[in-house]
Amino acid sequence: MMLSRRWWLPGSWLLVGFVLWGANAHTGCTDRNSVVGRITPEHFWFKTTVKKSAVQPGGWQAVCIHARITEGDSGATTVCKFEVGLPLRNGQSEIPLWVAQRDAAEMANRAAYKVLSNAPRGEMMFTLCDEFKTLYGSMLNAKHIGARVSACVSKGIETVPFDIPKPSKS
Repeated sequence: MMLSRRWWLPGSWLLVGFVLWGANAHTGCTDRNSVVGRITPEHFWFKTTVKKSAVQPGGWQAVCIHARITEGDSGATTVCKFEVGLPLRNGQSEIPLWVAQRDAAEMANRAAYKVLSNAPRGEMMFTLCDEFKTLYGSMLNAKHIGARVSACVSKGIETVPFDIPKPSKS
């Protein structure tokens, strides 16, 4: 049986989901938490919501990501939901889909690592999600002026689960 694109991701992806291990647990002499998991460019199924002009900056592409964050010591988990949006044309240059996907993934991984590796033991998961979204939005906007990370609000965009199990058919 083949799963729909909504729930299936290629088997060659070895690491999915962000997992936060407890402070100093299995990390040797460092004061940082161990963070495993990487979101890939293939997770960013951007959909054009506003067509671009031939010469003016503008147009818009967006995707909604539902990423699971798990704390390694307690196993506590939450789903961090966020929309990633980028202009199709920024200044005088276009942002091709592959560039948007690559940069969205790279900035998400950097932001997740920075927030989760420095998280205090017992930090509330929703707080970590909010800190991640704020930092991610800032980093992505620095890379592509006009980009933003927000709540999933755009109509007609893809919702992509990241390390969220497919619901059972019982």
